[in-house]
Amino acid sequence: MKLSVLYLDDETACLGVFYETFEREYDVRTAASADEARRMLAEQPADVVISDQSMSDTTGKVFLAEVAESHPSAYRVLLTGSITAGEAIREIGAGVVQAFVTKPWSKDDIYRVLERARAGENL
Repeated sequence: MKLSVLYLDDETACLGVFYETFEREYDVRTAASADEARRMLAEQPADVVISDQSMSDTTGKVFLAEVAESHPSAYRVLLTGSITAGEAIREIGAGVVQAFVTKPWSKDDIYRVLERARAGENL
């Protein structure tokens, strides 16, 4: 059974690239807004939820905090262009995220995180 992944990003080009890169190995769903992602999770939970930090309708940290409450078993990954070590430690300690990936992401970086999620490992 494939690992299910929900990827949230308001940049549709990023959604397409992510889907094309990982759809063979994983059950990938993509959402262009937090509302769309919430609906998708309500219909079918995901093993892994990946969210971009900077979006027009919310931030990745806020959305992943919601996911931590509503779907605590989902492995939560934040994509960000800039995060300090202190911020990362706070978010991990708060249980909001299990992993961070810097943007622009590489296939190898995402693949490593998804395989850690499959194995149940944190950072």
